[in-house]
Amino acid sequence: MGMNIRRLPIIGAVFLVCGALFAQDVDVRPVVKNVATTYVTDAQVRVSWKLPQGFSAAAILIYRGTQPFSARQQVASLSPVAQVKPDSTFFVDRLTDYKEYYYVVVARTADGALYDVVLPSINATVVGIRARRSPIEERDEAENAPEKQYAAGQLREVPLPYLAMLEKSRKPNPLRGEVLAAGAELAGVHAERRIEPLAPYIFEEDLVEPLGGDGYYLFEILKDYFIRRDYRNAADQLQRFLSVNRADDVTDRAIFYLAESFYFRRDYRQALNLFLLVEEAAPVVSRKWIASTLDLYQLPGES
Repeated sequence: MGMNIRRLPIIGAVFLVCGALFAQDVDVRPVVKNVATTYVTDAQVRVSWKLPQGFSAAAILIYRGTQPFSARQQVASLSPVAQVKPDSTFFVDRLTDYKEYYYVVVARTADGALYDVVLPSINATVVGIRARRSPIEERDEAENAPEKQYAAGQLREVPLPYLAMLEKSRKPNPLRGEVLAAGAELAGVHAERRIEPLAPYIFEEDLVEPLGGDGYYLFEILKDYFIRRDYRNAADQLQRFLSVNRADDVTDRAIFYLAESFYFRRDYRQALNLFLLVEEAAPVVSRKWIASTLDLYQLPGES
């Protein structure tokens, strides 16, 4: 009994040392977690990850491959597509073709060594992602494709249905008779005087850059195109943005900015349709823009 009592402190010390070593190994491993990929645009992919507590590294490297990553040998055979700061949590990659790609995110330690541990679904994606063809590219490709020849008696394929830009439960309201009548009246009343268009409007939510999510992507479109009054590219980017399901509030604001883009390009019919679509979500500001659009809307003699 005495011998067992004397051994207890030694055994306890061994367990404490092993536990400390194990805890140290877990805490200091420079491995990111929760790696994921999402679309920014049709040709841009956002690779994001989280940094565990105690993460320490000199840099973070992102690798891209056409096969899922499962072993460090795959990393050794590739060059990184990017190296970012050790406190970074995302990288935006531009895809130049339509291959399916997988990503792995690893750390470079302070001594210059690559900590190339590959853990699928932890620091390596297990689902591939590829660049998407825009509706314009698909249309151009279809128009430039050679006409298919059919053998005698062979039936032509049934064309695929066209997917609308805004696939939501609600659809843009068609131009009602009273709206057209009001537009015609206003066009006649104001034909003799110059009507000044409204100044660009931005919702308060989009005046400050968000930390992430759908609002971040919308903010980038506004900053790169809308604020610079590049309304043609703004409209293209907003249509692509709206082709993917977004949060309802962000979708409403994006539709409003798309309506403004058409408004400033003098495509008042498109603008009016879109302003009517978000009238319920933002009634005060929408009605102001609807009224201005009707003022500027020159109807071609519709009765």
